[in-house]
Amino acid sequence: MKKNSIVTAIDIGSTKVCCFIAHIGDRDNFKILGIGHCLCLGVKSGIIIDMESVEKSVAQAVESAEKMANFRARSAYVSISGKNVESKIASMTLTLGGRIVTKDDLLYLFGQCSKEIDPNREIIHSIPVLYSVDSLNGIKDPLGMFANQLTVNINLVTVAKPQLHNILVCLGRCHLDVIGIVAAGYAAGLGVIDEADMPENQIVIDFGGGIISMAFFYNGIFCGSDVVPMGGKNITSDIAYGLNVSIANAERLKTLHGAAFTAMTDNRDMIFAPVIEDNDIINLQQIPKSALNQIIQPRIEEIFMAVRKKINDSAFGSDFSRSVIITGGGSLMTGLRDFASGILNKKVKFKKMDDFLDGSDVQIGNNFSVVLGIIKFAQLNDYNFAKTKSLAKNGEKIGFLKKILNWIENNL
Repeated sequence: MKKNSIVTAIDIGSTKVCCFIAHIGDRDNFKILGIGHCLCLGVKSGIIIDMESVEKSVAQAVESAEKMANFRARSAYVSISGKNVESKIASMTLTLGGRIVTKDDLLYLFGQCSKEIDPNREIIHSIPVLYSVDSLNGIKDPLGMFANQLTVNINLVTVAKPQLHNILVCLGRCHLDVIGIVAAGYAAGLGVIDEADMPENQIVIDFGGGIISMAFFYNGIFCGSDVVPMGGKNITSDIAYGLNVSIANAERLKTLHGAAFTAMTDNRDMIFAPVIEDNDIINLQQIPKSALNQIIQPRIEEIFMAVRKKINDSAFGSDFSRSVIITGGGSLMTGLRDFASGILNKKVKFKKMDDFLDGSDVQIGNNFSVVLGIIKFAQLNDYNFAKTKSLAKNGEKIGFLKKILNWIENNL
């Protein structure tokens, strides 16, 4: 990504589509020019289930951002999420016989690691985490070093090809060229991790509407991810069923009065709930706040118990980090940080997105951390989408991505 350019970032989530248009300056310097977001009903747990609905949502969000920015978007970086996005650490060793490590050696190792990937999946990120040169471990950059053996541990993030194909087709129908695909968990981490966090390992939990994404960062390097197939929509559904209200009213009750625990005063504090009675008649009933939070608390507990299990069962283990950063729309719920800290047995950090936007005249909440991270991803210029198995040195686009882009160009 060139400096002093304009980038469009799109986050397609299970509850909403967000679009930011930003001016990219020097490192860590950008300005939000336009923001657009709208409801999205065509995505379930990160997977498109209604192409037409998602297409309309993307078009509406992009149009709103374009009007605010006074800029016509022609290309975009876009997020991808869900259980079909997988991360694994691949390790490969190359015998050099006592010579200097070259760029071609690194490319060869990356290519060998990519051969371990299922042919029905596509690589969206290949991120070197650590190198080893002979008996020396923890090498960050071995280029130019003398070595007999060179080993790389690389984080390969892949996605099922049909899911990737649908994202590209959707944006193609909106007349947008996809120039970057970013795993949503990775983007959320980029959106909230700052320089002060770099020396320590971090676990970033993105509490979304359809899924919970977890991203592991080793000294600031994205080294793994996982998901829990639950989110804020599950809490909303529980409230709708438990109080017999509509989904829309359940969401509003959750946002205005919901908390992760039941306080001592909740039995005395009364709220109004538009209860659906016989013949679909809406009756505004007064209920104690405790009735709402007693529905919310078990689901929050279930979610974070599942998150804890994912962390403990991961390749990194429970001791990987002493703290976690929680972001996403669900992180705004009252008492969530303290509740999560007790279950995860870790310090929980919470960061305001406005702290990362010193140069912008806008205010955004934590439900926009992914789209903010997409902008940072573009700014860092670490885009490594769909690296080919041969890692063609001339940079030619080949393989599955090339076929998809040609199909879109010829048919849309």
